[in-house]
Amino acid sequence: MSKEELKKYQTILKINNAIINQRTRDGLFQEITNVLEPVFRFDRISILIIQPGEDSWYYFSPAKGVAIPGIPSDKRLPITKGMIPYKAMSGKKTVIVDLTKEPPIPEVKSLTDVGLNWMICTPLINRGEVIGSVQFSYKKSFPLTKCEIDLLEKVSQQLALAIDNMLAYEKLEGIKEKLAEEKSYLEKKIDSLVEPEDIIYASPLMSHLVDDIKNVALTDTTVLITGETGTGKDLIAKNIHKMSTRSHNIFIKVNCAALVSTLIESELFGHEKGAFTGAASRKIGRFEIANDSTLFLDEISELPLNTQAKLLQVLQDRKFERVGGSKTLSTNVRIIAASNQDLGKLVKEKKFRDDLYYRLSTFPIHVPALRERKEDIPLLVDHFVKKLCSILNRMPPHFDNEAIDALMRYQWLGNIRELENFIERIIILKSRQMVTEKDVKAILSVSFEYEKDVLTLEEAEKRHIESMLRKTKGVVSGQKGAARLLGVKRPTLQYRLKKLGINPYDFK
Repeated sequence: MSKEELKKYQTILKINNAIINQRTRDGLFQEITNVLEPVFRFDRISILIIQPGEDSWYYFSPAKGVAIPGIPSDKRLPITKGMIPYKAMSGKKTVIVDLTKEPPIPEVKSLTDVGLNWMICTPLINRGEVIGSVQFSYKKSFPLTKCEIDLLEKVSQQLALAIDNMLAYEKLEGIKEKLAEEKSYLEKKIDSLVEPEDIIYASPLMSHLVDDIKNVALTDTTVLITGETGTGKDLIAKNIHKMSTRSHNIFIKVNCAALVSTLIESELFGHEKGAFTGAASRKIGRFEIANDSTLFLDEISELPLNTQAKLLQVLQDRKFERVGGSKTLSTNVRIIAASNQDLGKLVKEKKFRDDLYYRLSTFPIHVPALRERKEDIPLLVDHFVKKLCSILNRMPPHFDNEAIDALMRYQWLGNIRELENFIERIIILKSRQMVTEKDVKAILSVSFEYEKDVLTLEEAEKRHIESMLRKTKGVVSGQKGAARLLGVKRPTLQYRLKKLGINPYDFK
């Protein structure tokens, strides 16, 4: 066996050893560099990777050797037909270029400016598909012989196999991490496995809303759900997911108001190990977990403006990066957002990005307050009685007509959530018994004025002040007094109490 053949087989053997022993991208690239540099004597080595259908390529690992200002070694690069790697990959053949004789396009000039005058570029082909290319750059005259070029082409087959294996390993590790995060998420959110309740309604308002849900569910359109607290925005989002083509995957919910401001981006987009203090390991974010599924962003108005900007980018490009990471990740996620605040008003106040607002509100759904759909109250009462009696293991109470009428006249400022809480209390207190209008008024603790469908401003003010006095048990001043809760000074509140005929001692 000749020396040239021996060198060839020794080099290929070392590459094979690198395939076996390395389990990290940077480690594999370092081993490849160590093996090839003595043989091919390059001043710079880089490996570019391309994904089918992509309009850009990226470095497998940061290039080694002579640094090139202005060309990032760990970011995506747009594919340009004039670039040498493009010629090698598209033609599936090795390309050798004297850079000093090439047209002074930016890609060439950036190399010659740092003294790199020659380049050899070989495509990486695995199972007949081009997955990338390897580039050697030289400062002096091209040093490789024909035998060494032949060796490089043989070695490139092993490089392609090693890199393809590493990419497959990373993909499997990503799936493993995602499954681990899904398991952790489900352990905390067991209710996400439960089928969402059907929407209970009889009113025309809700009938139109359900029609909207059915129409938008089968699309991937972004939905913005608005409505007061307790109207059932969460239930609407779950039903959209349930009726969608993504229903076989997990419905992922994020309560933006519950996230710590400094960790919001980590929760949404994930982070790499060491990205910040306390980041002891890589974390998969909600956007990765929700790939091919639905991500419900509740209370989206609570997101900081800088996070809103990143969210807009994900909605537009379907791509993002983990905190502290450089690899661009793709996601096929359907976004449903919800807010109990007027986002249009927040936009005017510069507290919410207008471009994100318009993007989210592609298909707006407004959930009416319970007082706007009073025809639904008898059905909801019956539904909650059956549901809660089963949970509480109690026999159901019975509502007379006057009690139902009283419930329909009540304003329900807490909406469906308040009604459900009321029914739970009724079941505990009146199991097997008849519930009368008097019982309703006693439990709701409201005056007879709630029976009016429309309140005057003075009546609404009186009710609100009385509500605060109930909370403070008649205390007007001090840290826990009604004046502080109402945001007024004590003399102002005392004046209003006198004018409205309210006696604080009635609430002690």
